[in-house]
Amino acid sequence: MKRALIPCLVLLLAAASWGQEAVKEFDAQAKLSHVSEEGPNAQKDITHTSSKAGSALLDAYLENLIMMARQGTPDTLDKRLQEVMTAAKNAREANEIDGVFYYRFNRLLAVTKLVAVPDPRGVLAPVILDVLGNFVLDKLGHDEFRSGRSGAISLVAAALSAERIDLQIYLQTAKQRETLQFKLQEQMKGAPKK
Repeated sequence: MKRALIPCLVLLLAAASWGQEAVKEFDAQAKLSHVSEEGPNAQKDITHTSSKAGSALLDAYLENLIMMARQGTPDTLDKRLQEVMTAAKNAREANEIDGVFYYRFNRLLAVTKLVAVPDPRGVLAPVILDVLGNFVLDKLGHDEFRSGRSGAISLVAAALSAERIDLQIYLQTAKQRETLQFKLQEQMKGAPKK
């Protein structure tokens, strides 16, 4: 599995760069269609801070992958992932990112580490395969990773790319989600009781 790592990362980077374009287009459309109705209990605008901090973490993650792909070795990736995780913990403690983003970003880092950092004796192989299989199923909606076919590492790369894009969209749609949550709460208040 480790031999296919560098081509996998190249695939991931290609998908991530496509994802950046898709995210920019989505963001432009979201600004045009943004609903400005916010409920009386809506929080003050912390989404800008959250979006900035979260985007900086996602950029740091991608920069580390690019650096590793250029160097061709996972030796320093573990240390870099730890630094990014420390930055994420600090951002969470400072309330610059929310719990959902923090959990999902942490999972992104953990899956990347499982793929990239060697397990020379294969002691963790069953656990790693289980975690990667669950991640691929969650992000791509199919269980082909567990079949053991060649190309399984490409599925992990696609799942990592999908999660990175989803996290960027999550950051950029905070206001829309708050508005929808408020509307849902209002609808539930008016629902007839049985």
